[in-house]
Amino acid sequence: MRALRPPRRPPSPTPPAEGHRAPADHRDKPRIIGVDAARGLALLGMFAVHVFTPLDSDASPSVAWMVAGGRSAATFVVLTGVGLAFTTGGRHPVPGRTVKAATAVRAPLIGLVGLLLGYVSNAADLDVGVILPCYALLFLLALPLLGLRPRTLACAALGIAVVAPIIVHAAAGRLLAPRFDGDPTLTHVFTDLIAVAVDLLVVGDYPAAAWPTCICAGLAIGRLDLGSARVAVQLFGGRLALAAGAWFASSLWLFRLGGPRQLWQAGYPGTHWHEAHDAVLWDTPDRPTWWSLISRAPHSTTPFDMLHTLGAATALLGALLLLTRAARSRALPLHETGPPESGRAVRMTGYSGNPNITPSEYQWKMINPQI
Repeated sequence: MRALRPPRRPPSPTPPAEGHRAPADHRDKPRIIGVDAARGLALLGMFAVHVFTPLDSDASPSVAWMVAGGRSAATFVVLTGVGLAFTTGGRHPVPGRTVKAATAVRAPLIGLVGLLLGYVSNAADLDVGVILPCYALLFLLALPLLGLRPRTLACAALGIAVVAPIIVHAAAGRLLAPRFDGDPTLTHVFTDLIAVAVDLLVVGDYPAAAWPTCICAGLAIGRLDLGSARVAVQLFGGRLALAAGAWFASSLWLFRLGGPRQLWQAGYPGTHWHEAHDAVLWDTPDRPTWWSLISRAPHSTTPFDMLHTLGAATALLGALLLLTRAARSRALPLHETGPPESGRAVRMTGYSGNPNITPSEYQWKMINPQI
């Protein structure tokens, strides 16, 4: 008789080799569609905040800014981290030289596009705050983070969100403002490189010294099993609580300590309180004041703003992952947008066309003479 052999154990999963993609499992499709849907909403939100003014003619905040102000940009950068995690191995990171070199090559190309868009923005007097130069810096800052674990990345994101805005605020008060107005351009890089660096790192609309929090969060999310309903629920519920908690804490500090009036006196001298009441909550004062650190205004780059937008961006992704899972389970038609390369091309084309449809200051006055 032949001796019975013990059953063979299935081979343990091994991370894919560098430059090789693991085969997609049955949960990849809703995951990819959920992430793409979040990217699309982020892009639409950035269109909205560029097309509509922060405040309406009656000095009340516009609906576009109440919904998408700050949150759309944060979602855009968080999903950049998610996409970077996907292209560097997903749940099994492979931060080899080839992967890092490809990421490093993308950074200057994205930065170049952003600097060229600065010409368009400045020529039409749009001052839309082109995010792509900051985007390029974040790619470079992400290189040493590619091999970190999700928990380490999540802790880094929270730590940067709390500490970096304080450092940025302190540095902005001691650094000279750039001598150029509007968005930086390629010309400014050659004529005043230090001013461009100060603008991109500290005093601009998207200070790259604070925004790595979104890249860290996106990388942490991209290393998770986004095809899991449990992970999607945690992303939605936990991050929604973070967003609401940061908003509530900022409001509590502002109104208990008389923050709105302090911001009014610092940033809106000579303006009646009735006219500036909403502006101090939805805009940041131009003059530096430590009171601005408890603001929750969009793009204020305060700890409360960073934590709120970070939570809102992640909660949006979690909600869309759950919706796409539900749609797939009910056999609703879901269509992928194509390979990641085509998705990046569509997003870059859409964002690059953004300044071309944003009304200039002159056009806004033609639309609404009261502005």
